[in-house]
Amino acid sequence: MEKIVAASRVLLAIAILALAWSIYIFTLEAKQVRVELPTLIKQIDQTAQRITPVVEEVQKIQAIIPSILEQSEKYQQAIPEVLARVDDMNRQIPVILNEVQSVTAAIPPILEQSNQWHSSLPSLLEQVEQTNKTIRATNQQIAATNKQVPAILAESEALRVAMPEVIRQAESLVQQAEQAGREASKGAVTGVIGGILSSPFQLVDSLTSQTFGVEDKSFSDKDQQLHKQAVESLLRDPSAGQTIPWENSSSGNSGTVSIQSTTQNGSSTCYNILSRLTIAKGTDKGTHSIVTERCVVSQ
Repeated sequence: MEKIVAASRVLLAIAILALAWSIYIFTLEAKQVRVELPTLIKQIDQTAQRITPVVEEVQKIQAIIPSILEQSEKYQQAIPEVLARVDDMNRQIPVILNEVQSVTAAIPPILEQSNQWHSSLPSLLEQVEQTNKTIRATNQQIAATNKQVPAILAESEALRVAMPEVIRQAESLVQQAEQAGREASKGAVTGVIGGILSSPFQLVDSLTSQTFGVEDKSFSDKDQQLHKQAVESLLRDPSAGQTIPWENSSSGNSGTVSIQSTTQNGSSTCYNILSRLTIAKGTDKGTHSIVTERCVVSQ
């Protein structure tokens, strides 16, 4: 029993020593903690200051997440269309490849033709050389001709000196011809395009279908009569730029006559009359024009 008590006391002493050692160690640790506590608190404050911006950034990110999700949903909706376009492109690839093959197949004939051109180049150069020789010969002939220029100029000068007399004789012949024409044409209707007549009403000749270059059925007798009446009306008081229209309700054809210009030729007044014929139907459908010159001798 005494041994047990002695052992208990020894164990108690050891326990007390261990407790004392533990208290000592705890005291040292507490002292170390007390020394490092301000630094820890400072670090905690710094960490808290750093966490605040991070939290704000997280909040901002959380705020834009819905829009990101919305855009993502739109992208997902667009994916089928994109895939469809990709499928279309894939379907077009064989066609493109066929065209590439066609172009590739066309290259050898082009190269062959190019080789033919290259082979014909010497003959072309020979022709150029012959042309150059011809040009040199031509230049020699021109030089020989230049030697004859003084003689030609001398003949031209002689002709210029004689020209006034020739012109005087020609004017005399023209005056005689005009006088003969006036005497031969008085009171007569020529019936041709142009002429020298003695009165405005004798200026009117009916233009036929052959005159306009159309078929007879396209330019009827009634059309010709209406055209003639329009010309008669125009020439009662002729002036440059004046236009008289006509229309045939039965055939549907229509037209205009106008004086383009008036010139004075001695004692005669000449009119350039523009006749336009518009055919409504048939093979000659469209507008046909002809200009006639009519001259009248002043009384």
